[in-house]
Amino acid sequence: MCSPEEMPEFRAGLRRALADDALLRLYCAPAEQNWLALGDLVCGDFPGDVLALKRLVADRPGDWTARDHLAEFVVRPLLITFRGLLTRGSLPAGEVGVELGPESSATGRVVVEGVRPAAEVPAAIAALDGWLTELAAAGVQVTGEEQERIRGAFDEVVSQELRNLSAETAAQLAGDHPWREFVHVVGAGQHEVLRQVLRVVRERSARCRRESGLPRPLVAVDLDFCAVQPRQRVHEAVRRVGAAHGIAEFADPAVLPGLYPAGWRPFLARNGLRRGDGLHAEYRRNIAWHGEALLTDTLAPGIKRYVRELEQAGARVVWLTGRRHRVRAATEEFLSGRGLGHLDLRTSDDGPVAERKVAALREFHGYELVAAFDDSAANRAALRTAFPGALVIPVRLPGFTSDESADGIETFESLPHPVPLGRGHAREAQLSHVTSLSGLRLGELSTRPTIWGHGAELTVAEQARIVDSLVAAAVTSGRKLGSAIAAGADRVRAVWQVITAKPFGASRSAYPLAAAERDLRGPVEAGEPIRFVVVGPSLKQDGSRLKALGGLPDLAELAMLVRLRQLDAAVRQVHPPGVRVRALTDASHFRFREPDRCAAYHREFARQVAAVGAADLVSVEDFDDAADAHPACGDRTQRPELLLAHREKYETAFAGLDILRNPGAALAEAATRDPSAPGQPRFAELFRSVLHAVDIPCHGGDPLAWSQRIYADPFDLTDRSTPAEVRRARGDLLVSAWRETITYLANKHVDADLGYQVLWREGVRMSLSIRPTPGRLRFVPLGGSGVMPWHGTAALNGNQEVAVDYAISLVDQGFRPLYAPGTPTRRGLRQPWLMVPPDLLDPEGRPTERLLSGTRLRPK
Repeated sequence: MCSPEEMPEFRAGLRRALADDALLRLYCAPAEQNWLALGDLVCGDFPGDVLALKRLVADRPGDWTARDHLAEFVVRPLLITFRGLLTRGSLPAGEVGVELGPESSATGRVVVEGVRPAAEVPAAIAALDGWLTELAAAGVQVTGEEQERIRGAFDEVVSQELRNLSAETAAQLAGDHPWREFVHVVGAGQHEVLRQVLRVVRERSARCRRESGLPRPLVAVDLDFCAVQPRQRVHEAVRRVGAAHGIAEFADPAVLPGLYPAGWRPFLARNGLRRGDGLHAEYRRNIAWHGEALLTDTLAPGIKRYVRELEQAGARVVWLTGRRHRVRAATEEFLSGRGLGHLDLRTSDDGPVAERKVAALREFHGYELVAAFDDSAANRAALRTAFPGALVIPVRLPGFTSDESADGIETFESLPHPVPLGRGHAREAQLSHVTSLSGLRLGELSTRPTIWGHGAELTVAEQARIVDSLVAAAVTSGRKLGSAIAAGADRVRAVWQVITAKPFGASRSAYPLAAAERDLRGPVEAGEPIRFVVVGPSLKQDGSRLKALGGLPDLAELAMLVRLRQLDAAVRQVHPPGVRVRALTDASHFRFREPDRCAAYHREFARQVAAVGAADLVSVEDFDDAADAHPACGDRTQRPELLLAHREKYETAFAGLDILRNPGAALAEAATRDPSAPGQPRFAELFRSVLHAVDIPCHGGDPLAWSQRIYADPFDLTDRSTPAEVRRARGDLLVSAWRETITYLANKHVDADLGYQVLWREGVRMSLSIRPTPGRLRFVPLGGSGVMPWHGTAALNGNQEVAVDYAISLVDQGFRPLYAPGTPTRRGLRQPWLMVPPDLLDPEGRPTERLLSGTRLRPK
């Protein structure tokens, strides 16, 4: 208990903590608001009195279940507040309660009277955990669900919020308490080892793309005591040996032995035993290897996700095990049931395991081993000798003894990127800088559904100030850039230097001076504007809500237009007529989109063109209308027949492939059968892009949660631990992506048949791709990751520069939403116009002067 004399200091400590921690402010408020004490919400003395809880649940948003609402609006704020205070060496002091909004609904924040120095942490955790149990019990009367299911939802929140802690934060949670099993840390050394392997794979894969004939990267992973935890089989073997020799401690040892002799003595020592030194061979004989026993194994933490990362980086992953051929079928059944059955499995015949592993790897022609993971010192030594250029990494699973190697890894887990907030690592919100949703660990990100209620709606004047400031700064810097380049006698070279300057993201290797001579000499000598042609914008990719929460243009598209004004201002310093940009919108050209959806997007985009003063600079035309108006383009009425023919060409080439049977194998085979013409996108590569642009209906409640579950591992259709409804949704996603990829590619072929390429010949072909076709001018309007503005959500980085990132990553990092004036609610959601770091908002949540007058484009 806290004395009245202590509370003023404790309240001051809370104010300091909130001022210093933006994430804590999102989930915690001082006791100055309308709030309900936890003891009043759930009263242990009168468990039948749940009137306050009923009122709280009754006022929840209509599309939330009561259980999920309690988990997200009450339990998660409690956990994040408790954890956030603990990272600062503090605990709540005085009353703790739930903040209430105007309608007496939970706001998603808890109220704390003050903070005190952390002491007796295990007791504090036990008390809070006991309250969660009481809440779950009371929830039975309110929700009608079983207490176990409600408490399970709460425990899931505890597990999520205590993952990926820093070592220092985990140390604060040491001791005997109910949350001990949830405390999770990834060691810095392990993180670096796993990232190093991925870097090596990416570098080798990049070399293979540049230089044909190079062997592709191969990664070998052992199974038992490495990728697989045989905990039940080992425990039973130890128990049998103990029973045979009267060693009672073997019945329930604190730690289990590994497979090899080097781990036996550490096993005895860790369990405080002085006898049993000669029993290792007997223990080995008692380990069961029949099919039923193998199915009791579990995967090592992180292995499935790491395999996916390796494959995405370009590696071929192989299971390289000492298991004998006779257990191959049971091994395949186990791996398939956990979503890893698509990988090559190499079992062994009788004989030295190390030799068999080396021989198996030599059979992978066209591949080179770059990394191997194994728990056996003998196997690792043989692999290092045979493949001296490979990284050979020891694995020491937690809970098992081994040869006690100093290096290596315990699990296949590494920290997510960006580093999660509030866990003792980074303190500031960060952009992800990834170029695809697949570059994020979607399943580990926090969706923070309460954050949408903690944004601000801009006034018309505030929005205008941001736009005007952005335009003025861009035009001024454009003029300065152009003035620094002397036109001299060769104005073509001067223009080329301007349009390939760093702010515009161009690649001079892709668009050399010779290409500029071809494209620019005519208009420069004629004194005419330089004309650019670009495909886009298409449509905001809001289908899954993981990229954007709505389908209208936001500040990202507007900033792209501002960048074009900067380009025009710079060019005018060396070529006064400046530039003109023809934007061919392809919203429903390659993939069908509802007309109303497209129309709303392009009406708003047209308003943005006017708002930044680019009406004379940018002209927007429908892709097909532009082709119809061009005399050299073919007749559009031929399109359906041609489209059908090209679709049939792909379907014939891919006959017999079933994306639902084995997605990885189907894509790999599709890559070899791909009938695409030279210069056209490749099916497998485009499929992975289209996969993240398919519409996923929202199930209500958290707008991101359902899509997050599907995309956490979209190729996993077999893991029995994944709910059947999620696996079915993943299957539907894959089928849709397969169909839409074929349609997209067929349309590309039809464009070629109808001669649409003439549309690019009347100007400089501007490409928004990071890797443009040679001869095209790369244009990266916002810098950073190079994500197209309509593929994500506008955000500001720490320097108040406009960027684009994915909505789910921005939310995970605690960026706050700013809404355009009058933004409507559609399907229960409001689309942000911009997401900003919390320090750009004042204590009332309004935009600061720095934000209003200091928003800029990235300089490069």
